[in-house]
Amino acid sequence: MNISWLLQFLIFLYPALFVTYQMYLYRIANNTINSDHIEIKNYPFLSIIVPTKGEKISIIQGLIKNISELIWDKDKMEVIIVSDDTEEYFEEIKSKLIIPEGLKVYLYRREKKLGYKSGALLYGYERSKGELILTIDVDSRLQKDALVKAYSRMITNNCDAVALQWVGYSENTYSKLAKGIMASTFFASKALFEGKEKIHLTVFPVGSGTLFRRDALESVGGWDYKIIQDDLEIGTRLINKNKKICSSGVPIYIEVPDNFFSFYIQQTRWAMGTGEVIRNRLRYIITAKVGLLKKIDMIFHLLQYTPILFTFIGSVILVVLAPFINYDPLKTPLFLFWGIILGLYAYIIYEVAIKLGFRRRDAIFSLGRVSGFTVAISPFIFYYFLKGLLSNRKTYIITPKGGNKISKQYRTIIIIGLLGIIYTLAVIIYLLHHNYFTSLWLAYYSSGFLYTLLTFNKEL
Repeated sequence: MNISWLLQFLIFLYPALFVTYQMYLYRIANNTINSDHIEIKNYPFLSIIVPTKGEKISIIQGLIKNISELIWDKDKMEVIIVSDDTEEYFEEIKSKLIIPEGLKVYLYRREKKLGYKSGALLYGYERSKGELILTIDVDSRLQKDALVKAYSRMITNNCDAVALQWVGYSENTYSKLAKGIMASTFFASKALFEGKEKIHLTVFPVGSGTLFRRDALESVGGWDYKIIQDDLEIGTRLINKNKKICSSGVPIYIEVPDNFFSFYIQQTRWAMGTGEVIRNRLRYIITAKVGLLKKIDMIFHLLQYTPILFTFIGSVILVVLAPFINYDPLKTPLFLFWGIILGLYAYIIYEVAIKLGFRRRDAIFSLGRVSGFTVAISPFIFYYFLKGLLSNRKTYIITPKGGNKISKQYRTIIIIGLLGIIYTLAVIIYLLHHNYFTSLWLAYYSSGFLYTLLTFNKEL
């Protein structure tokens, strides 16, 4: 294959098609997906499983208060908090938490920590007794009628699991990064859940905010503690067992990262987890009793990080070839196609940001920050995705969304800065050889690294 064709596919065609598909799903999303509700006369018993580690007691207390205000028969509800904290901090949590009257809350500490979040969910599931199981992160929040709406959706559509719609929030009102992530989270949640359901494709559970039937979980034996990405992992096995997972249109408020290092940790963890699911669970999709189009779509869902990876690979090839190539490898009509798609995508996310109540200036700068930071961490996403795809050895840092005490954080910034300089040198070389299209694209790409180097300390 001609190297130019390969580069154009990696940098322009594949990412543009991926984004085009997501924009299509977003545009067709049904805004009235949760219009049918039933009157619940006999509430089933509900177990809410909450994994936690290193979270402030006030955050846990806030969740308990939120749950106590939800519409549900409290005699048929239990909250199971699974802690992976030290024994000393666990005892402090137990002593300081105030449990509202009538709400059953059970606190467990895992002394033998098998796996990460998936292991904590399995631990809680094995100690639960609910006919329904809700998984929720400690920093997530629900509206009062969220449970009855989600359960109504489950009953009226005969669903085995119902995924709530993520809506980002942040206590940090100054963070442009958080605002940008809120907009992109709303877009992605709308597209990947409501959009897919509108055209009868399969949706996956979400890590925080999925309501499961117990018998569905029993059919697959609960979560696999050995796999990091709990939602994708259990989703593939449920789909393989012909279980129906539905979208709900019911919001769940998810705290988003408000600083660069938390964003870095979140994205690299998800990338590694996704790669691991592909390695261990792809066969469950291939052998599922669903149509070919649904299988292709689900595989695309698992490949959600590949546009970032392919673009990074293409950029590396361009840098390596810079001293040797005597033509412009990115001089192609696909450059215009990619630019148009990128512009449309940016405009849609901008529209979402305005819809969420951001000022125009904030919306523009917030989206720029997310874009720049995403480019800057693309080498690390590449590394961790491959690590999940190829290696059984995996470790990741667990930290609250607003945390900033992260080991090796400045080494990450040094690498980003060095890459920014290398890309800039490649831009100069291509310019000297009059390869203007390639130099223009590399200038765009390198700006993400340099921008992050200059602004990351504003998001700490």
